[in-house]
Amino acid sequence: MSPENTPTIHYRTSPSVRNAPACFPLIGTFTALLLLFWHANIVLAKPHSQDPKQWPTASSENNSSGQKQELKFIQLGSILSEPEHANGFYNEVDEQEFMPTIPADGQPIHVLPPVEPHGPVILDMPYNGMPSCESCAIPGNNYSDCFDNLWAPRPWCWQLLPNNLIYTSYLAGPKEPRLATVWYDDTGPSPIPGRRGEQNGWLWDSTLGGRVSVLRYGSNTELHPQGFEVQLEGAAFIRLDPEDDRDLRSADYRFGIPLVYGIGRWQTKIAYYHNSAHIGDEFYKKYHPLGFERVNYVRDVIVLGNSYYMYDWLRIYGEAGWSFFNAGGSKPWEFQFGTELIQARPTGIRGAPFFAVNGMTRQELNWGGNVCAQIGWAWRGYQSEKLLRIGFEYLYGSDPQYEFTETNPTTGKITALNQNRAGIGMWYDY
Repeated sequence: MSPENTPTIHYRTSPSVRNAPACFPLIGTFTALLLLFWHANIVLAKPHSQDPKQWPTASSENNSSGQKQELKFIQLGSILSEPEHANGFYNEVDEQEFMPTIPADGQPIHVLPPVEPHGPVILDMPYNGMPSCESCAIPGNNYSDCFDNLWAPRPWCWQLLPNNLIYTSYLAGPKEPRLATVWYDDTGPSPIPGRRGEQNGWLWDSTLGGRVSVLRYGSNTELHPQGFEVQLEGAAFIRLDPEDDRDLRSADYRFGIPLVYGIGRWQTKIAYYHNSAHIGDEFYKKYHPLGFERVNYVRDVIVLGNSYYMYDWLRIYGEAGWSFFNAGGSKPWEFQFGTELIQARPTGIRGAPFFAVNGMTRQELNWGGNVCAQIGWAWRGYQSEKLLRIGFEYLYGSDPQYEFTETNPTTGKITALNQNRAGIGMWYDY
């Protein structure tokens, strides 16, 4: 057919068809968004192991209100929309509702608990703390059960700077390192020249120091640990005269390194300590012109001590010390012994009574010495053996401040001035 004979078809385009290309991009974009949202909802809501045929059923079951259905998968919207309980905690019904379910493949699916702005998060499994060499403070246990048997064998491990001691200081020992202060009235003779016939009067003795554990291979119990231990001890024993402008009368200084072993109810120590006595500057300036002479008292001592708990609340002890260096009239041997009655477990805020007696004898005093007794109320710490006490103290015998002695000009023997004192005090062992 020739071009001339080719029929020509003429048609008119309607306005709606003419504008269609402009609408196609908007329709395509909207359709793509719908498809993307539908696909994301399927991926996020359904576990990979679930059959696609079950999707509509599971979705409809979870979206029905006022009914309890078995949860087949995690649905974020249902978790966030869970109503808040009045008390912020779970009850038994809630706990059963959020128990894990086991689908057909055998893999449990845990449903997250509702997200609350306050209150605890309840986990499916109970919390267990990280294991250590020893810890009785396990969540869910009664702490009272931890202290039923204080002497039971427990695991040992290396510990740097543990929080308690295997061998503790003697409660009534006048020369034991701790934090303490005692205010007392002494009816013994005064060491001031010209006042020897007078009573000493009111004095104020304080101890500034402590005993700490540095390294241990042993148990890590809150009370009465066992094992091998290296300790450090040190203190300044200070005496003030409140009736004389609170002048410093004297200060004795002690430093030591105890090596300790404890097993069961027994504790043993071998220790070295250095003790030196010094007179107060104010006291010396005032009374040296009147005839008071200071003593250069020094001791370097090796100590062997033993302690035994007959009962949890009853301790007896004894130790012997031999000094390899002596000055100022000091002689080698000294002995110390005593007993203590005190609550061995945490006391709580109410505290518990205590009683302690300590005796000391020294070769340089012709085996004279002193006896110190204390009675009062004590508070023991909950997770350590830190001990705070208040009470009454009575001491009779040689003055524990080694500067206050007398030398017989004929025999050359040293005699300590005696004290007969009673007062109130506070003692803190940490």
